[in-house]
Amino acid sequence: MTERPLDIDSNETVRLSVSEAQALGERALSRVGFTPEDASVVAAHLVDASLWGYEFAGLPRILVIAERPELKKPRAPIAIVKETPVSALLDGGNQVGYVSYLRAAEVAIEKVSKSGVAVVGVRNSWFAGRNAYYLEKIARAGFASISFGSSTPTVVPPGAVRKILGTNPLAIALPGKVNPFIFDMGTASVMSGEVLMKAFLGEEFPDAVGIDRNGTPTRVARDMLEGGVLPFGGHKGYGLSIAIQALGLMAGARLRNGDVSDFGYLLIAFDPGLLMPADQFTSELEELLTKIKNLPRQPGVPEIRIPSERGFREREMRRRQGILVNKKVVERLQTMS
Repeated sequence: MTERPLDIDSNETVRLSVSEAQALGERALSRVGFTPEDASVVAAHLVDASLWGYEFAGLPRILVIAERPELKKPRAPIAIVKETPVSALLDGGNQVGYVSYLRAAEVAIEKVSKSGVAVVGVRNSWFAGRNAYYLEKIARAGFASISFGSSTPTVVPPGAVRKILGTNPLAIALPGKVNPFIFDMGTASVMSGEVLMKAFLGEEFPDAVGIDRNGTPTRVARDMLEGGVLPFGGHKGYGLSIAIQALGLMAGARLRNGDVSDFGYLLIAFDPGLLMPADQFTSELEELLTKIKNLPRQPGVPEIRIPSERGFREREMRRRQGILVNKKVVERLQTMS
């Protein structure tokens, strides 16, 4: 039986295999100054985002990276500047977060393996992509983790007319029987990458999820670049966003430019075995998730989904089917210099 296509081709899209998408990403990133090794790391992250169905977080992100002022400044090797057996603070050396936060995840795994717990911060870095990407690696190593990421101003507090908070994602990952349980969310009504992609394509959002430069609610992505994006869920998302911005300070967010609203990444990881046998935890987690999925459903509801379940399922399908990328994005990447 033929597998149904996840994504429908159109005159505005190009279908790429995983290897084609990886190669295109690596070439474009190399042209804007990345080493072959770093280009491979960043491209792999972006392709994985596309496989999960997050188009704006995939190859289009290279167009934004290429315009960042950080690329014109000197970069240094990632270094641990403060360390204990259970903690580490990394200086990202002005490297993109796709590279520096991956190193932070590796450090976290090393420390948890030895000490059972790890607190790792990353300063002097920018743009780390999907937190779930890093936390999946930690979870597949058998550990639980929580990630917080503060960033530069994009979000406008309720009632304000100027942005001061980042989109500030929060992610939690737990080891599972087959796939990890992963919950990954931003505290903004829409993520900055989605705003940037829609602005590039001249598109609007279905609802007024931001404001323009005058503080007027708007659906127009380009206007939000000058104005700002609203937090999700009103005061609840706003409160979470402030908390995550503050946690970014603990990781040294202010070091980059002297501003308290900047990029800072904080990762906490631990071994479930500190509290109970690891196998017992994964069995109980599986039992909980199965009970949730088997709950009686409302009419017309085909299934009750668990966070990250759709992503894992669709990633396998897109590995076979390929991913769709906007034709304008592909053409721009091919001609990037």
